[in-house]
Amino acid sequence: MTALTIYRKLVERGASPVLTLYGSAAGAPRLELSGRVVANHAAKAANLLAGDLMIEPGAPLRLDLPTHWRLLTWGLGGLLAGAELSSEGDTVVTTDPEADGDDVIVVALGALDMSWPGELPAGVIDGNAEVLGQADILLDESLAAPVLPRPIDGAPGRLLVVDPNPMELLDAFVAAVATGSTLVVSDAASAAKAMQAESARPLVFAG
Repeated sequence: MTALTIYRKLVERGASPVLTLYGSAAGAPRLELSGRVVANHAAKAANLLAGDLMIEPGAPLRLDLPTHWRLLTWGLGGLLAGAELSSEGDTVVTTDPEADGDDVIVVALGALDMSWPGELPAGVIDGNAEVLGQADILLDESLAAPVLPRPIDGAPGRLLVVDPNPMELLDAFVAAVATGSTLVVSDAASAAKAMQAESARPLVFAG
């Protein structure tokens, strides 16, 4: 399976929710994103990385983002552009405008942030603003990197993860989309509320 399969599953979900977030991961008290919205954001990120920055297939993309929905859209976007997600690399997506890298893409995490709130050093890319001008659909479907979703115990449904680290969040989201589930993400303070309000069960990987 490649990231293109995950992207197409998101597109097929259309207006149906694929991701519901509470607390810090949302940048708001509660945020729900549809398959189409996540697919559009991921496609925009992929088009920027592959088209404008011409990241090489297999090149490392350093994701220096916290547990947040923008981590998922940039992570999936990187995979759709053919990049390998890594803790190292000269292309970095980050919240730190002073980060080291040949291509530094800085991202503001507010739910409605359409640009970085302030001045950026010369050469640093405003990730929020630059993706707005990109196409909403994936322009090159040939680049997508492989993904290997982990199997999930139980039937598809609304699946809750609490305080995942960034890589755990990526793994959980890919697995949820692959099975047709909706991922509910919460911090510990909002976990009980999220589970009750969303009628969610804890995500448990098989094996």
